Amino acid sequence: MAFINAIKRYWQETGIIFAGRFKKFVLTAPFWILIIAVAMLVTGIIRYNILTDARPEQYMAEYWGQDSSVSYRQLTVFSRGYRSGGSIPVPIYTQGVSLKKADINAIRNNLQSVVDSGNKDKVTGLDAEGNPRGWTDCYSTYYDSTLARNDLDRELKESDYYPAQIVAIGGNYSAFHPFIYMSGGFLQEKCIDPDQIVLNDALAWQLFRSYDVVGYRVLLDGEEFIVAGVVREYDSAIDREVEALEPRAYIYFNTLETMAQGTLTSPLDTDSADSTVEDTSVPTYECAITCYEAMLPELVKGVANTDIKNSIEGYSESDPQFYIISNTGRFRVYDVWDYTLPFGEIDEQLKDYEFPYWERAAQLTIKHLFVDEILVLAGSFLLVVGITSTILRFRKEGWDVIAKVDEADDNSEDKAN
Repeated sequence: MAFINAIKRYWQETGIIFAGRFKKFVLTAPFWILIIAVAMLVTGIIRYNILTDARPEQYMAEYWGQDSSVSYRQLTVFSRGYRSGGSIPVPIYTQGVSLKKADINAIRNNLQSVVDSGNKDKVTGLDAEGNPRGWTDCYSTYYDSTLARNDLDRELKESDYYPAQIVAIGGNYSAFHPFIYMSGGFLQEKCIDPDQIVLNDALAWQLFRSYDVVGYRVLLDGEEFIVAGVVREYDSAIDREVEALEPRAYIYFNTLETMAQGTLTSPLDTDSADSTVEDTSVPTYECAITCYEAMLPELVKGVANTDIKNSIEGYSESDPQFYIISNTGRFRVYDVWDYTLPFGEIDEQLKDYEFPYWERAAQLTIKHLFVDEILVLAGSFLLVVGITSTILRFRKEGWDVIAKVDEADDNSEDKAN
């Protein structure tokens, strides 16, 4: 019996201790709520700035217009295309969903007319090379291939070739995509030497074990190229997550067209077994441009977005066959929510597109930013709760002190009487 009583006393004493600790925790709860709220706010804000700073290609309009009284807006048009079944697997032009060189020229003329309408006192029209005047643009497409050094004094073996992504570009590409230059430079807006190639640092190291390789020669799809420069793309956790740091090389789009001429085949081509007439004609295909980028002056907010949509022949808001984004401001709070919600809707819309590495990184960044915004909102809510709880607690303690003072005064008066 004494043993049972000892256990009861133990549990009673333990209960009293835990009750005291719980009461103490409740009394200090506003403090902990404030600590958690501040931690969430600071974490969300710091991460937000780190993630956006890691994507400089989304802010090039600020650099482009920093010495101008006119604000600029950076826009991107993504198109689609079937991959060629030939030896060079580039996207091939598909009517209605793809862009080709003729489409780019038409877009340039249309946009130049819009820009000229606001610059009546200046020289108007595209320049002698057919490039924009008063604004700039670029276009690109990409495919996977292999490269090898072409300075080896022996016959090349299969092991001498390294896989790499080949980006074929035209226009002022470096104005939209800042690089860290390891050696040499980038491809110029005007194609002076179509045999030039720029390697990224990963590919240069694989091929030559060096970054100082300007003037060296490489072999790509049976053609010899001269290295004009070595660049490094931006390295962040997001870039690594989307495998943006893979070996990569840049060539002129015009050069790709020449290389691919006569080699492109459509995966949709089929031989009809019922055909009784032999068709000896060989279908010809064109390389598709999967990405077009423009830096447009914008006197009225939002008008540049409308201008580029109006410049694409056949574009319809009700049935958009191209994905058009405004890079300028895409990381703002409202735009992040608009992109993310409803969940899964944007992924369904974009499932047929092949995006370049930098756009995949930007889209993943937006998803991370959405989480950070939720974190900041939750932290803000807890901060309000913590401040309110603290005020109510100290107000209650104040009233308790006043009540005790009044009670003491009453007792003193009673004793005096």
